[in-house]
Amino acid sequence: MPNHHPLCPALAAALPHIPSGCGVYLFKGAREEVLYVGKAVNLKNRLQSYLRDQPGLKTAALLEHIVLVDFLVTATEREALILERNLIKQHRPRYNINLRDDKNFLCLRLDIREEVPRLRLVRRFAPDGARYFGPYTSSAAVRELLKFMKKVFRLRSCKDRGIPKRIRPCLNYQMGQCLAPCCGLVSLADYHQAAQEALLFLQGQGRKLRQELTVKMHQAAAELRYEEAASLRDRLALLERTLAQQVVQNPSTKDQDVLGLAREEETVMVVVLLVRRGMVTGSLPYFFKKVQEDDADLLEAFLKQYYSPDRFVPDEVLSPLNLEDKEVLEDLLKEQKGANVRLLFPRQGPRRQLLDLAQDNAMAALKRQLSLGPQIDPAVELQERLKLGAPPRRLACLDISHLQGSQPVGAMVVFWDNQPDKSAYRRFRIRDVVGQDDPAMLAETVRRQFTAGDSALPDLLVIDGGLGQLSVVGKTLEDIGIADRLPVIGLAKAGILADGRAVRDRIYLPGRKNPLFLPPNSPALFLLMRLRDEAHRFAISFHRKKAREQALHSVLDQIPGLGPKRRQRLMQRFPDIASLHRAPLAELINMPNLPRSVAEDLHRLLNNEGHATPEPQSAPESGQNGVGAADSPEAPGGTPLLESPARESQ
Repeated sequence: MPNHHPLCPALAAALPHIPSGCGVYLFKGAREEVLYVGKAVNLKNRLQSYLRDQPGLKTAALLEHIVLVDFLVTATEREALILERNLIKQHRPRYNINLRDDKNFLCLRLDIREEVPRLRLVRRFAPDGARYFGPYTSSAAVRELLKFMKKVFRLRSCKDRGIPKRIRPCLNYQMGQCLAPCCGLVSLADYHQAAQEALLFLQGQGRKLRQELTVKMHQAAAELRYEEAASLRDRLALLERTLAQQVVQNPSTKDQDVLGLAREEETVMVVVLLVRRGMVTGSLPYFFKKVQEDDADLLEAFLKQYYSPDRFVPDEVLSPLNLEDKEVLEDLLKEQKGANVRLLFPRQGPRRQLLDLAQDNAMAALKRQLSLGPQIDPAVELQERLKLGAPPRRLACLDISHLQGSQPVGAMVVFWDNQPDKSAYRRFRIRDVVGQDDPAMLAETVRRQFTAGDSALPDLLVIDGGLGQLSVVGKTLEDIGIADRLPVIGLAKAGILADGRAVRDRIYLPGRKNPLFLPPNSPALFLLMRLRDEAHRFAISFHRKKAREQALHSVLDQIPGLGPKRRQRLMQRFPDIASLHRAPLAELINMPNLPRSVAEDLHRLLNNEGHATPEPQSAPESGQNGVGAADSPEAPGGTPLLESPARESQ
């Protein structure tokens, strides 16, 4: 093979050094950005095929941009598949099939091995031996299910991992939605029996449960235990109504994911039909544009990314096509699930009927998507409006939050292909700025983020603010030496100017005094507003967390006998002042390694003269620089439900 090729000289020059073993190869561009990640049983043969075969339009465009070829050798094809999936998730290459919507839906978790099992809503599956049920595509439906189960089975749903020692039961017990094991109002044997019944119901054996409850009801009535019989009767009535609404698509005890695929030229829709215990519980559509891969290659790439390590793996995956990497994918999913997983291509029978249903759903979803007409790509519009060299696929936005200079924090959020990339979010505690100097805080955030050298530069940096903030950030980027490689704009929020004129959202560009106004219905403007609002939310939530910690620290520091270890245990048990103030004295006394005298001093301070301890102040909900859009719905403890843990720069 010659060391020069008219279409891709870099690949031709690298071929003599490519081994023949199994592994993963990476095509990189001029800035060493990863353009494509691929897997091969024989690396040399696979890379030679790019120069030997007639490439399609997409492959030809890829070959034109390759400047560097890298590779990683693996021992087995399964290891290569895992490495390929991880690299695609890490780099999001432009020429790979990428799942832009990687959010996890709500699931129910029940660990029957716990001393006092509890029902929890979670978004990630963990190999911890607990039972997970879902995912549920409708959050309203799963919350309604949880509400029903609390009424019927009365399992605890509190946040405490162990059994909290309480003097009196909580409100859930008063509402008939908990058995109150924390107060000893139910024996552990009876509570575990209720947990087993809940497990039966979630496993799809509701009719068997109904028979068992009916027998218990008649037995209680015969033994003159009328209150217990009445309670069982009410539970049966709720159960009957729920079972009457369940329509079984395919009598089975297996969990199945059924893939449907529909194509219209280079536009493809993939639908995942979720079948749990024989019932169709929902469907997840995934839309792809400009797809030149054949259907089998697309499905293989889809499956590798769809079944991420924290996603539920069913017993069976039904595919409309017989895939080449079937055995390797099965081994990977089996290891991830910890049990056998079958990847099937059924031709007839009940499984084929499910496949046909998924195909019909995929075709209907594709037609609905195409009926919307051609959609304007916000990145392309931003390129045209801002005169950029290429469409900005990776956007970053910086924001700060504080209250009159106290507890100042900075935050950066990142969008990739118009969707949040929460693994790239960053948080900063402002260290070098004293007082209310917002531009200086922005400069510190920029300096600490872009001198760390741990991440690639975004295609566009958005600053929440006007000319003043933009000028300071531009000067900081020049000092760092990356101003010529990082386009930056300022996005000022709509409001009322000093002269009384109303003004809408506007964009400020370096070296230009007058702002740029985008049309009110501009997709690019909507994208920038979403990015800015997410930066507001992220910065404010971090600021409030720091304010709560400071307020709690200030209270605990006043108590003699509370050393660092005891304060740490209290902060782990009570996340803020409000929860610590609500704690009864008996709960504080029962804390391990907390002397009674210290617990009494703490309780006395928190309830001095009967006045409640106020919540710490934090940034308000609207305004400029970290005082923006309201926070998104939060899980117990103040953690946003859809938010991955972001790294904090100390």
